[in-house]
Amino acid sequence: MTEAEALRQKQRPERMATGAYTVKDFQLEVLDRLDQVQELAEALDDSWSKKLEAVREQKLLKFDSRTLIALGAVGVSLAGFVIQAARDTARQDNEIETTKARVLRLEQIATTNTEARIRAEVQMGELQQGQNEIKDMIQAHDNASKKAQGKR
Repeated sequence: MTEAEALRQKQRPERMATGAYTVKDFQLEVLDRLDQVQELAEALDDSWSKKLEAVREQKLLKFDSRTLIALGAVGVSLAGFVIQAARDTARQDNEIETTKARVLRLEQIATTNTEARIRAEVQMGELQQGQNEIKDMIQAHDNASKKAQGKR
């Protein structure tokens, strides 16, 4: 028995005899309540420690091979997802680069074709002028032949 409890038990009969409520009675009542609160706190602390220990043991027990396998499966799934995403990104980048190269090559071909078409048009113009000159020379020759035959 603690000192406070012994003091309280001695004082209780006196208080009942006198019937007056004194400061000492109040102090004893506060000490009694504090003692009860302390006992409750100690009981709660013990209970909390036991429950915390039980939770720790359960956590350790739940972390078994099935949990490890499940975590491994999740890890493998995530790794597969990441690898697939990387493959898709690499494939898309490769396709983009291939498309850029094709577009560049088509632009070069278009430029070359345009230049060739322009050259062909210039050559066609020159050929047409040459044909016109030849026609004029043939016509001049025919006119000269006709005049020469008409004089004979």
